[in-house]
This record gives sequence, C-alpha cells and structure tokens, in this order.
Amino acid sequence: MRNYQAIIIHPDVSGGRCSGLLHIDTLAAVFSSDVFTYKIPLSALNISAGGAGNRFIFLKNESQSQISIYTSDKAILKDPVLQSDSQFSQQINKARKTLGSLVKGSLLVVVLLFGLIGALYLLKDKMVEGLASRVPASWERAAGDKLFNALSLQYKFIQNDSLKKEFMRVGAPLFKQVEKEGYPVSLYFVKDPSINAFALPGGKVIIQSGLIDNAKSWEEVMGVLGHELAHVTRRHHIRGVINNVGIYTILAATLGDVSALAGTFASFGGDLASLSNSRTFENEADETGWDYLVKARINPKGLISFFETLKKDNQSKMDTLVNKNVDLSFLSTHPNTDDRIAHLKQKQKETKGSFNPLPDTFADFKRKLLNKH
Repeated sequence: MRNYQAIIIHPDVSGGRCSGLLHIDTLAAVFSSDVFTYKIPLSALNISAGGAGNRFIFLKNESQSQISIYTSDKAILKDPVLQSDSQFSQQINKARKTLGSLVKGSLLVVVLLFGLIGALYLLKDKMVEGLASRVPASWERAAGDKLFNALSLQYKFIQNDSLKKEFMRVGAPLFKQVEKEGYPVSLYFVKDPSINAFALPGGKVIIQSGLIDNAKSWEEVMGVLGHELAHVTRRHHIRGVINNVGIYTILAATLGDVSALAGTFASFGGDLASLSNSRTFENEADETGWDYLVKARINPKGLISFFETLKKDNQSKMDTLVNKNVDLSFLSTHPNTDDRIAHLKQKQKETKGSFNPLPDTFADFKRKLLNKH
C-alpha cells in the first residue's frame, strides 16, 4: 500500500490545514498526520485535478464539500485500488486531461524551474527567517521546557533566591529590551567550570559558574547575556531546526501554512541542544546583543573584554589539544574570535551615547555565588 504526501483542508484542523500522508485502501481514502486522521469512503469519493496551474489531484467527499485532500503526486491516479474500480475511470481520465494541458510550454517550465531552484537556495536564509517569525511562541516555550527538563538531569543547580534577585536587578535594563519582544527572562545558575551561558527557546537562561568565576565585571556578564538572549529573539533555535529540513518542505510551508513544520519541530524537542549555532547566527547575536546593551545604556565594551577572556581560555585549551594530537577541525564552524573582537571594536567607535555605571557589587556577588571566603 503506497503512501502519498498530501495536505488536508479541514475546519477541525488548527490553522485550517495540515500536511500528512494519504493512502487508498479497499474501503476508503485515508489521510493521517501526527495530530489528525480523516477518511473518505470510496463510495463517496470524488477525484479531480485543479489548483494553481492545475498541478494538484483533489480528493473530496461528495457529502462534505468544505473538506478536501490534495496532493501533487500524480502517481495516485495509477493507484491499484482506484484503477481496479470502474466508478473512478471517468474521473481519472478527466483529471489526466486537465494535467495534460500543462505539457505545452514544458521546456519553458523546465528552464524556469531550474531558475527557481537556484533562486530558492539563494533566498533560503530569508525564507527560513520568515518562517521562523511565523512559528507560534507556544512551540518555542514547549521546546524550551522540554530541553530544560533534559538539561536538569545533567547540571547541579545553585539555589539562591537572593542572588538571583540581585542579578535580575542589575540586568533589568537589558532584560526589558528582550521582554519588549515578547520573551520573559528566567535565570538559572549551575555549577560548571566552563566559561559559558546559554539561552533556551522561550527565554530560559542557564548561567554556568565558570562564567561568573572568570568574568571581571557586571558589564562582561551582561555582554554575554545580551549575546545569548539575542539567539532567542533572532529565533536561532527555530531557524536551526528549519534549516535541517528539505527545501521542498521550506517552500511548502512558505507558500502554505507553517503548521506543515509542526511535526518536524516537535520531533527535535530535547535534541535542540545538538544544534550548533552557525557563523551567521553568532555574528547576528553579536550585533543584536550589542544593540540591546546600548539601548539598555549598559556599556557594551564588556562583550569585547569577555571575548578577549574567552580567547585566552580557548587558546589554552587548544594548546592542550594540539599537544594531544586531537583533531580541531570542528572549530571551523565557529566565527574567528579575533574577527569578532575587531568587528565589535569598530562598532564601539561608531557607538554614540552615554552609559549608566553598574553597581560595584560584582566581586561580592561572585564570592557569594561560588561560596568563596
């Protein structure tokens, strides 16, 4: 029994339509997806061709005209069940004639198709960004919560409400910039010596103790937070998922409904942690994070000094790995730290305006969080 990629238009489906698989059995045409199933009895089935350019095969229930299933897979007209039932002969022949009207000018279509494919790949990044902007925030929150639950098993959280409140007070001007875009910020501190922090879809932020231990000021920490929160507001997690699906799915979702990506996004779930940020995403996060800091009137030079700290840390680690003959080819996926520092220093020269000094409490905060005496 063959399955055909199809889309159903149905009033009970969220968004009015969704994609799934269609197959024909001896009793009915059956559409199924992760969230919806619908059957058209063969006794009530009507087959026709139509749609934009007469490119689709439509299956409808004669008693429910508002519901239809359509597919671009013309092989369905040769389905053994339909071929063996004489009641569909006239409908299939008529559909073939409608589809056959496209033969004229086929050479031009082929030329245009190749041009379109080339254009699609050139425009893919813009299409992905546009699709990501249409993904419901509820999908992000659900994925972020699922990922957070998975990470909770890996980390030892530092529970200290008073320190968290202090951190939120210091970072309030920055967090307000992010919250204006619909992302409430939630902070979590974990014991981990890595100099890092990362934000999950939806706005949860994990701050590793190594970042606090190695940072020299509130400005450096807020610089890191601005960068990481920019990954959220620029929807890099979602764009990473969409980038991993085929161009056909991206095009179908762009021209149709973003719900076609629901199953794909849900299937990643906790595996979002495995999606590394591309050079483009990292550079975008640098740019956007810098802008957030400037708007919050927090001196963004902290982001530069943090990268300089990170550079020294990475160089030390790289020297160790080189001595152990470890392959470092994975580093090619990350932007060059020297380039990022140089770029941000140029932005610093172009940045105008004054900044508010942050409280002189970072050393005391660090001591309390790390339990240093």
